[in-house]
Amino acid sequence: MDDMIGKVRDWMKPWMKGTSPLEIRRAVLDEAESKVIAVGEGKRLFPYNRLKVHLLATNPEERTALEAAANEAWDLKNRIAERLAERGCPVPAGFTVETVFDEARPEFGERRFFVEYEKAESPALVAVPAPGAPSAGGVAARPTLVLTVVKGDATQHVYDFEGPARIHLGRLEEVVDADGRVRRRNDVAFREEGEVNTTVSREHARISWDGETAGYWLRAEQNASGTRIYRDGRTIDVSAHDRRGVRLQAGDEIYLGRACVKVAMRE
Repeated sequence: MDDMIGKVRDWMKPWMKGTSPLEIRRAVLDEAESKVIAVGEGKRLFPYNRLKVHLLATNPEERTALEAAANEAWDLKNRIAERLAERGCPVPAGFTVETVFDEARPEFGERRFFVEYEKAESPALVAVPAPGAPSAGGVAARPTLVLTVVKGDATQHVYDFEGPARIHLGRLEEVVDADGRVRRRNDVAFREEGEVNTTVSREHARISWDGETAGYWLRAEQNASGTRIYRDGRTIDVSAHDRRGVRLQAGDEIYLGRACVKVAMRE
């Protein structure tokens, strides 16, 4: 464990005053996810099956840190596939992600990566579903998720979600790191002040749409201060160790600490 902690600290050193490897990884995933396109009738596609991620280092120490982080911890291919699945999007057949390490040059400005996207001209481009993605038989219509705050003070009393496949819940609209950089934006955002609000972690939980099961699933974030669902007179604990989480039902009450939102769904 001490060796692993030491490795992580070594990876982070070159970015203590700049962009960290974790932020670069998150930015790569966000950019890839942004390439998903809607093609009608609730269907989404990712139009590329070959990605080459160029990581840019300004000096040998940065390159060593990037190589260590990317090769030992990032697993970009599977993480991107998970993002696509969360958007209800099948992963193209033959999907590959290659990571290369380049020297930062003036024409790149302050960028620390760029991605080359390619659609291979091959008969193998028949899309295959990723785990959690819709089956080939069709895409279930996604109902509008309505979350009503019944305990605590949030930026809105009622939130309607029709589009996003992933919804973040927590305290504050924007969560920043020690250097003031935004690391997360909460879609359901409780305010900072208030006895109940302070029991909500800044990065507390997320809700994801799963096309295969045609349902919304609640997941607790690591280190969240207690997440549970009250349903039909019983309490269901939502563990941060459960990767999928708990499927939501209309009428559920989601407790984030002592704050609470009630779930409704509208076709």
